[in-house]
Amino acid sequence: MAICKYCELEMNEAEGCIKLPVKTVDGELDPVVYGTEIGHEPEPPDHRCHDCGALPGHYHHAGCDWEQCPRCHEQLISCDCVLEESDEQVDQTEG
Repeated sequence: MAICKYCELEMNEAEGCIKLPVKTVDGELDPVVYGTEIGHEPEPPDHRCHDCGALPGHYHHAGCDWEQCPRCHEQLISCDCVLEESDEQVDQTEG
């Protein structure tokens, strides 16, 4: 059983997560909805996300390895677009 810390639901039973903005180097962007990823399957999938359990048409749960970055369209958890918490703290102290 895996409970999402944001939507507080069991990931494999919930339709998906809540809409969490993605904090990127260009500001906050809307997350990519599962099944609408650029450069992947031509038709939306007919199954839950293999990692976080989101249904097509819903948002991935935070930390999902299939979620796509809305800026570069690469894997969100490993791209350089997303600001880490420590990056945000540095930006706030420099301004």
